[in-house]
Amino acid sequence: MSACRRPDLWVFLILFGSYSYFWQARDWNSASRLMLTYALVDRGTVAIDGLENQTGDRAFLRGRYYTDKVPGFSLLAAVPYSLAKVVLRLPPHPINAPGFAFWVADYWVTLGTSGLCTALSGALLVSLARDLGCGPKRAALVGLSYGLATPAYAYATMAHGHQLSASALLAAFALLRWKGAGRDASSLFLAGFLASYAAVVELAIGPIAAILGGYLLAQVISGRRRPSTLGDFGVGALLPLLILLGYNQLAFGSPWEMGYFHLTTKMFADVHKEGNPLGLHAPNAERILALLYGRYRGLTFYAPIVVLTPLGLFALLRRRELATAVVTSAAMAAVFIVNLSYPAWTGGWTTGPRLLVPLLPFAMIPVAAALASGSKWVVASAVVLALAGVGVITLFVGVGGRVPQFYLDPLLDAVWPLWMGRTVASWTGQPFARNLASVLFPATVASLPAAAKGLQFAPLVLSQMIAIALLFVSLKGPKPGPSALTDAVKPGC
Repeated sequence: MSACRRPDLWVFLILFGSYSYFWQARDWNSASRLMLTYALVDRGTVAIDGLENQTGDRAFLRGRYYTDKVPGFSLLAAVPYSLAKVVLRLPPHPINAPGFAFWVADYWVTLGTSGLCTALSGALLVSLARDLGCGPKRAALVGLSYGLATPAYAYATMAHGHQLSASALLAAFALLRWKGAGRDASSLFLAGFLASYAAVVELAIGPIAAILGGYLLAQVISGRRRPSTLGDFGVGALLPLLILLGYNQLAFGSPWEMGYFHLTTKMFADVHKEGNPLGLHAPNAERILALLYGRYRGLTFYAPIVVLTPLGLFALLRRRELATAVVTSAAMAAVFIVNLSYPAWTGGWTTGPRLLVPLLPFAMIPVAAALASGSKWVVASAVVLALAGVGVITLFVGVGGRVPQFYLDPLLDAVWPLWMGRTVASWTGQPFARNLASVLFPATVASLPAAAKGLQFAPLVLSQMIAIALLFVSLKGPKPGPSALTDAVKPGC
């Protein structure tokens, strides 16, 4: 099949190109991960001594500074950083310098981790949608909606762990769902590795890794897979655990020590403690409505497309896709319950419900089922919801994607006034995110009137519109065959 007829490839390129337009400023969360990457590659050490002033998310033990995060993101980010250093001849990160917002390597590292993984997840969702019965256009709608019409768009442009962990979990689920011909051992090993590595990126999504392990166990019990696949999955899952324990030993002198046990910032140390590194308490049901509805942290406001998720779960059950319905529901519930249980449930400076971002790929799988089983009215509703999401998220990512939690109506109190060129009380930093237009044509962007500064994103939006139009035009005519990512597999359970 011609490459121009592959919706997954189109979706990947559109998403990756969109994310490459942004060069977001650092915050403490992203800088903490980036500093470990720079320390590893530049100086071959896990200590961030000399870089500690770039972040307040740090640990201190025996006279040395470390990131307070688990190391999964930073370890993977060492790959694009090393490549960028060789190809672009980037200098090492300055040490013993005061904190600053931008460093050229940040752009390449973020694009090569969060951006790349999110674009791959969008393409993978296209493949899963095709597997669930969507035609190529509806499948493309699923991938584009995830990548451009939910907070995944914002976090694809930041060096947080959300998109990397979500991508690893989605890929692990796909490997478990698809049963290859004679490749069960390698596929299940990789699924185990990805599920476990996701938890080495973000501890809070550990329950989803366990859910995926239970999914495989159910397949074995039902006779759909051989018992030996449990061993393949388990060996794969063991490797990231050993990586984490080895890092803890190297950094803190014990496999069981973590950065969360040695925090230097009091407001974080009061939450994260030894024995309870995530600082979780009993779920607070009063937060449910605030996390689902409304302009403060409402999931359905920042990702309107998930309104179709319940309909999609019903569609999965009608098609007897019980396993997929149960696994996606359990994954979403696990993320949601953790958010309900976390004292800093708002996610701080964020676009929407930041801590719910890892559930978005699993929410899109039922959306694909709804589109596959639904009428044209369902498709029309999905298009309207996706356009609404694109509009909201583009506004947020354009101003940097990190809106402080003290704005109770982030859109009307901060984001929209910034786009209109007005001054916003307590807003720190620049009103708009650094981007390709402002970097390549700074004088032109600077000359724009305050109320027209948003025009610096016009090249991005125009390019997206043209690419998406070309995508759907290319998909006219006879339906193409299997997706590029599923050519060699057949649906399993």
